[in-house]
Amino acid sequence: MESGTPVRHGIAKFNHDPALYRCPLCHEALTLDRSSLRCANRHTFDISSKGFVSMLRGGNNESDLYDRSFFEHRSAVFSAGMYDHVIRACCDSVENSLATAPQTRSLLPESANSFDAPRVVDAGCGEGHYMRRLEARLASVPSQTLNSTDLIAFDISREAVALASRGGGDVEWLAADLANIPLRDGSVDCIANVFSPANYAEFTRILRPGGTLVKIVPGPHHVAELRKTIVDAGLRKELRYSNDDVLQGISAHMRILNTTRVSATTAVDDALLRDFMAMTPVMFHIDQQALELSELDRITIEADVIVAIAM
Repeated sequence: MESGTPVRHGIAKFNHDPALYRCPLCHEALTLDRSSLRCANRHTFDISSKGFVSMLRGGNNESDLYDRSFFEHRSAVFSAGMYDHVIRACCDSVENSLATAPQTRSLLPESANSFDAPRVVDAGCGEGHYMRRLEARLASVPSQTLNSTDLIAFDISREAVALASRGGGDVEWLAADLANIPLRDGSVDCIANVFSPANYAEFTRILRPGGTLVKIVPGPHHVAELRKTIVDAGLRKELRYSNDDVLQGISAHMRILNTTRVSATTAVDDALLRDFMAMTPVMFHIDQQALELSELDRITIEADVIVAIAM
């Protein structure tokens, strides 16, 4: 990075030595050059005034279902506390993994141990609520090491990342492709992947040996009340939630350490129910007008928290 005029924090936070980011086009190292990340082949990714970088190329990769409105409704639901128990479980698992990271990393060869601060990635961060809560949690703990944790979050939705980056802070926000994560091999201590698609081959590539994946998936009673309402209306057959495919996918690349189930049921008024129905994939392709909602006054949020380790 060139010296001279001081660089504002929203840009400076993307400066890493050694280089952390890799070009999604040629896989060369990306380094900070003024207000952009640039590789040796001159592929350039500008850092926005809000402090995030889009590393996507080509046409619009975003689904029409996940538009700005979807993430604004999701933010309202999170702010109402419906997912607080899931957020706490996620933060607990990440913090536990970081507590053991220094000891595990000390056993690695020096070449694989070339970064100082722990590093966490939120893969599929959406509007950033989980990462924001983790940022606040780590800032409040007495450990200086955890206080200085590098936090990186990405999603394929530019709209979501733009929302996530509002308000500044230390998180490095990226619009990026799960199938081509723009981070160098073995550079990450922990990945959080919450109610989001996964790419276990890429996760294994960017995790250091002994690094941790915290994968959160729906439990069998997740959104049971709304799913029953949809079934009662004849709009969908009842399907049993199964995480067998997820467990098999993780096990093909990592070793599963444990699984914990968390569940809470929240009373919802009309406004909160509308927000929830506008942000849950359960409602995708469902005609809301065909549902009988008069007695739907509570929603269960249930999740399985799977912790796995990279080998």
